[in-house]
Amino acid sequence: MKKVIFTLAISLTLTLSFSQNSNISQRLRYVTEAPDGSIAMTIYDDSSEDNMKLESADNFYKYEILEPLTSEEVYSSENEGKECLIDKTTIDSGTYDIRLYTSNFIIISKITITATRKMNSTLKKSKLFVALRK
Repeated sequence: MKKVIFTLAISLTLTLSFSQNSNISQRLRYVTEAPDGSIAMTIYDDSSEDNMKLESADNFYKYEILEPLTSEEVYSSENEGKECLIDKTTIDSGTYDIRLYTSNFIIISKITITATRKMNSTLKKSKLFVALRK
């Protein structure tokens, strides 16, 4: 009987040790290059965060997130400077085109927004709600 319990304990420990951890966030970086090979725009996306960070080599005054097939605007915002944060909670999961407007040119790239971020956001809000109710 001791051997069976010991074997089960070891098996459970090994199974838990090698199982995947779903709390690991996915970090993506989208890089768009200019025709001369320099980096024109970089987007940093952490699936556990509600915001993406957008950086440009030049100052930009506006960006738009568009449906790729219809070019319908999903989200847009004005900006001053070379960087900003994009609130992902207002955008459904999927693949989109992003347009960045500078005084001299428009930079176009593709981005993907995943559903895991919305799930994490919902969990954070529900934990906050439960904490407030106590």
